[in-house]
This record gives sequence, structure tokens and C-alpha cells, in this order.
Amino acid sequence: MIPCIVKAVAPPEEKKHLLLEKYTIHDIPLKSRLNKSCADCGAYALKHLECLLLGLDLGLVDDEIIMGCRQKIAVDIWEATQDPILIQLMLQHVPSEFETSEVYDIEDD
Repeated sequence: MIPCIVKAVAPPEEKKHLLLEKYTIHDIPLKSRLNKSCADCGAYALKHLECLLLGLDLGLVDDEIIMGCRQKIAVDIWEATQDPILIQLMLQHVPSEFETSEVYDIEDD
């Protein structure tokens, strides 16, 4: 489904160049009742991706350690903002025509 969505929202001139293939989905057993606070979904997503990329067991990530994970992610982001190489790369960034700087207030709708 995701490749279809990506192709559907792609700019018309890019659609013909997208080489999207079907993929399989594998169910991975996880502990039940993860993310009890309902506020850590972003941290869980990042840590699950990290585990998958490093070949680690997803069961390592649970509610007992997620607060520490959130803090580590925050520190990593802060440290990245202090990195002179990343700062230079951000200064050289040229937005594409599809990026927008317009802000919409949803309460005005």
C-alpha cells in the first residue's frame, strides 16, 4: 500500500521515474501494551527503526527504558545543532519547489 501512496502523491514529472516494488510485511512479536503513556510513539518509531537497521531484537524497547530513549534522542538532536559540518550543510540547503514555508492555522478553517 505504501508504494501506491508514494506514487499517488509524487509530482507528475517524477511518477514515471519511480521504480516501486511490492514488498512483504512480517509480523514481529512485541510485548503487549507498549507505549502506555500514548506520548512516546515517535521515540518508539525511531528506536524500532534503529533496532531493525542494527539487527537488534525489537523486544529491547519497552516502557521501562523509553524515557531514557527520549532524552537520548533530544541530546542527539541538540548535539547535531552544534556540529559545524551540519550547520554548514543546513546553510547550503536549497529548498525544492515542493517544500513550503507557508504556515496554516487550523483554527481559522
